[in-house]
Parts: sequence; C-alpha cells; structure tokens
Amino acid sequence: MTSLFLYGTLRYLPLLELVLGHGLEGGEITPARLAGYGVFWAGEECYPLIVERPGAAAEGLLVAGLAEADLARLDFYEGGFGYALSPVSVETAAGPRAAQVYLPPAGGPEPGAAWDLGDWAARWGALTLLAAEEVMWAHGRRPAEAVVRRFPSIRARAQSRLNARRGGPATLRRDTRPGDVEILERREPYANFFAVEDYTVRYRQFDGSMGPAIHRSAFVSCDAATVLPYDPVRDRLLLIEQFRAGPLARGDAQCWSLEAIAGRIDPGETPEETLRREALEEAGLELGALLRCHGYYPSPGAKTEYIYSYLALTDLPDSAAGLGGLMHEGEDIRVHLVSYDRALALLESGEIENAPLVLSLLWLALNRDRLRAGA
Repeated sequence: MTSLFLYGTLRYLPLLELVLGHGLEGGEITPARLAGYGVFWAGEECYPLIVERPGAAAEGLLVAGLAEADLARLDFYEGGFGYALSPVSVETAAGPRAAQVYLPPAGGPEPGAAWDLGDWAARWGALTLLAAEEVMWAHGRRPAEAVVRRFPSIRARAQSRLNARRGGPATLRRDTRPGDVEILERREPYANFFAVEDYTVRYRQFDGSMGPAIHRSAFVSCDAATVLPYDPVRDRLLLIEQFRAGPLARGDAQCWSLEAIAGRIDPGETPEETLRREALEEAGLELGALLRCHGYYPSPGAKTEYIYSYLALTDLPDSAAGLGGLMHEGEDIRVHLVSYDRALALLESGEIENAPLVLSLLWLALNRDRLRAGA
C-alpha cells in the first residue's frame, strides 16, 4: 500500500474519486504539509504548479492505503503529462509521514500567483470532471501519450458538454427524462483533433416502450461561435474567405468559402469571448455590440457540433478589408466588405453556401430596418 501527498487539483475529492474509479469511504485522508515547496498557478494556465520555495510549505492531503490498481490509474492520469512520483516526508498533526508526490517535469511554465483550491474549483472544477471522465474512459483502451496529444480537444469537448447541460425548451418535442436513453456500448474507432464515436443505444419510443438496440455513429467536434459584422450606418457587412477541407473532401469544384468570422469555443470561454478573440485574429477587427441570432445543431443526425451565431454592430471603414488569419494555425484569410444588397445577391446566386452565414443573413434581413433606425 502507498501513501500519496496531493497538493493540487486531485485534492478536489470528486476528481480524485473519478480518477481512482471508486469512493474514499473508510480510507485514510489526512491534512498534511510539504515543507520547502509552494503551489502556484502555472503561468496563464488553469492548473497548479508545485515548485521548491525555501521557507514555504505546500498545503495538501495525505491519502494512505492506495493499492497498485489505484496507482496505475493515477499514473495514467498524471504520467502522460510527464509527472513522476518522488518520495517525500510530509508533516501531519500526528507527526512526519513518508509519502510519494507527483512532481512536474522540468521546463514547464513559470509559476504565477499563489494557487487556491476553492478558486480553481469554482472556475474549473466542473469542466475538469467532464474532461477527466473522457481521459479515464481511455484507461486500458489507449496509451496515455495518445490521450495527452488530444487533451486540448478533450477539454474543449468538456466545455461543450457543460454548455449542453443548459438544455432548451421542450414544448412540442419530447422532454428527455432519466431512463429515456440507454447507452449499451460506446466505442471510439478514431480520435485525434476530432473523433468518431460509435454507440449501441436503446431509446423510448413514442408509444412509451423501449425500442430495440440500434447502432449510431457521431462525428465529435466542439461547440463553435460565428459572428457577422454589420455596419448599420454604411449598410455593409464584413465577410471572410478561406480554403476549406470540407468542400475539397466532397469533391466540390469550389474549395474557397465565404463565411462569417468563426472559431471553436475554448475551455472557460463564453461564445462572446470567443468571437471577440477570433475577430481580432481573423480580421484585426474590434467588434461592437453582439446580437444573438440563434443557437443550433447544423447536422444533428451525425455531428455533435453546436453553433452560436451572432451579428455584431461594428464600424466598417474601407480599411477593414484586406488579409488576415494566423499563419501558425495555417490560416490564409481574405477579408471582404460588401453592401447588404451585394450580400443578398451572393446568397440568392448560391455563392454563399455556408450555413451559419446563410442563417445570419436571413436574421439580418428580418431585423435590418430596426437596426438601421437605431443607428
């Protein structure tokens, strides 16, 4: 049996129990301190960093009686990131105790402000639990290194799952209740930046009975947000143009697409924060007031992606056109300024065939007179 000193996010007991795969009832958990160390935020990241600090003491928990299977799960969760166990002596109310502690690899981010478990849990606890569920599901199925490579996508998906918990109205459609859907098996034949998941499920039929087991597949991507900048005084819009892999893979004769500014919602971001960041990256544009058009699944039969579409009231002088995008992300973007009438003509001709832009233009058509009067 092993005793482990926990100083960071694993002090959050719901996370520790999820990683271990069992509760801690009856286990020995003791407040403890590790002298000569301090715990700080890891730069601008959302996790803590333990570093040597003469005269300091890292507050934490001593968890005793961990079995070999427990350590295997903990090693999978921590070891893929380069954390390794080191022997230490910690201070407890009953005196010093020998323990092991996961120390980070050398060359990590610079330590920032002092880390606080309560602050972290309030901001990142729920998202981290959802990400840890997916990480630990891979235990025994994929090597830790493969999970680490797609960890940014796992965290972004966790943010999408948090967003999805809000649900939506169910006045005409069936209101999904516990027991209405039963997942019999989940498989993941492909996982990289995106993933493909295969499900065997049963769900409640409209006559009230449970239906037979069926097989369905889903292309797993994260929530995204789009924004159409509109200048109500000049009555013109900003569109971006870029090469897209979707038309290429479909065999489309046209591989460049006219779109609204868009981006993946990163962990901890709201859709509005995503759009203000993306507008600067893609078009060097400071957005004005954001007006929500709609939130929707573009293809619910096969994709998990959910899109939040907005229109932004924004000053669009001639200088707003040009080139944009981040080269290190493989972006090569041309920024267009077009009149409202020209945008509608592009829509009617079929040259605009990007769903979020189509929806945003139709929303603008419904609200244009009001927006121009207000300007």
